[in-house]
Amino acid sequence: MKNLTFYSSLLLNILFICGFLYLVNALGGFSYLMKKIQTKGSTGVYEHRKNHFKKLPMQKDAIVMLGNSLTQSCEWSELLENPKMVNRGIAGDMTGGLLMRLNEITQHQPAKIFLMIGVNDLNIYSIADILKNYEVIVSDILLKTPSSKLYLQSILPVNNQVRNSGKSNSDIVFLNKEIENIASKNGLVFLNLHSLFLDEDGQLDSRLTQDGIHLDASGYLIWKKELEKYI
Repeated sequence: MKNLTFYSSLLLNILFICGFLYLVNALGGFSYLMKKIQTKGSTGVYEHRKNHFKKLPMQKDAIVMLGNSLTQSCEWSELLENPKMVNRGIAGDMTGGLLMRLNEITQHQPAKIFLMIGVNDLNIYSIADILKNYEVIVSDILLKTPSSKLYLQSILPVNNQVRNSGKSNSDIVFLNKEIENIASKNGLVFLNLHSLFLDEDGQLDSRLTQDGIHLDASGYLIWKKELEKYI
């Protein structure tokens, strides 16, 4: 009986170690994870893009698209046929990261800023903490570049049947309501993009995504149509 317990325990430990090693490898390996720990979660690609922004000129009447990978993944100036469009999205960005790089936006006093941020935070932070950062972002923009027209865009839904993102659509709906409240409190325009991308089950329409989170070209055309009302 003791031998059976010993071997069962040994087998479980081996399975656990194998599962852990597989997960580490899937996430990029030990060196990559150590780098993420050292940089508090940011990757080399993130830092490269952030540093790139520091060197880029920006015209004063620029229209800035500000956010994470959903923003980064679109060629906005081409989509909207407008050379004033500037892409300041960074894949994987969260409210805290955006707050740290916000001066690179506000120092140029752009004409308009379209903000979408917060969905990546949902895997790590509480909604209360996300909203606290969001409020600071909005306050910082209004204080440092009061001439800029700020638009708050809702977070888009996800489709966890296409791929489980670990994000809850009910949390996204709640967060969007709070973002709308922030917009109302500060006299800002709130763009409810969320409702434009829903299927009948309240998820991101699978026809608009390949991975359940990001948009394909047809999704950006929907986004474009909404933006054209304000550009």
